[in-house]
Amino acid sequence: MALACGALLVACAPTLEHPIPGGPAFENEEVRFVAPTGWEVHRPTAGSPDLDQIVVYVANQPLHDDCHEVGTEISCGSPLTDGLRAGGMLVVWAQRPCVAQSCTLPSETLIPVGNRQGVRTAASAGCEGTGFTERLAYYATVTPQRVDILLVCARDPTDATRSAFLGFLDAIQWRIP
Repeated sequence: MALACGALLVACAPTLEHPIPGGPAFENEEVRFVAPTGWEVHRPTAGSPDLDQIVVYVANQPLHDDCHEVGTEISCGSPLTDGLRAGGMLVVWAQRPCVAQSCTLPSETLIPVGNRQGVRTAASAGCEGTGFTERLAYYATVTPQRVDILLVCARDPTDATRSAFLGFLDAIQWRIP
């Protein structure tokens, strides 16, 4: 009898939700979010050729400027010093202006990405030089002419890291109607 009651309590226990982020905040005129506790938020370096595309980097390890002057030229790369550590996760948030068919999300099951609808899919590019073991992309339609992409590069992430990332994803708030 006690075993049956215990099994019922476990079966009826509420499922755990993703943790509420309590790390650094990011805000611009279009979006706001709070990163997971203990994570870093880093804006792309001014002068980056991708400045109009990359919105922000978010990671659970230290970040540095993604671009540096090399002589008279600017060299840009990863904001990670030595790639991903074991359990590391880097999110590269980019905007993609689009028109008509190019605004169509990949054909996957719709999921909430903050206060927008989006999809999650395996990424076929990005994360080079980070030492990733997993690479995913989250696409969210922001306007009829823009899709935001959150490229996730991870190296053997723990369940706690995955859960922290999903809590961050839940809490994103685009300000664009």
